[in-house]
Amino acid sequence: MASWQNSQGRENHKSLWEEPVKDRCLFCGSVEEIKCQMTIQFSEFEYNTGPCCKRCYSANAKQAQAI
Repeated sequence: MASWQNSQGRENHKSLWEEPVKDRCLFCGSVEEIKCQMTIQFSEFEYNTGPCCKRCYSANAKQAQAI
């Protein structure tokens, strides 16, 4: 039974009504759905910030590990 008492808090999440953004990925160069903005640091003074696709995000994101 659906009612406000049983809500999960995800009923109005932005992913439900926004269309996915497609752009050229900073890492692989392919035009895919964008997960987030990431920054590549080449040296102490050189940075490049741009969109990152889901595939590259999962490959380059840090993983949390239990101790």
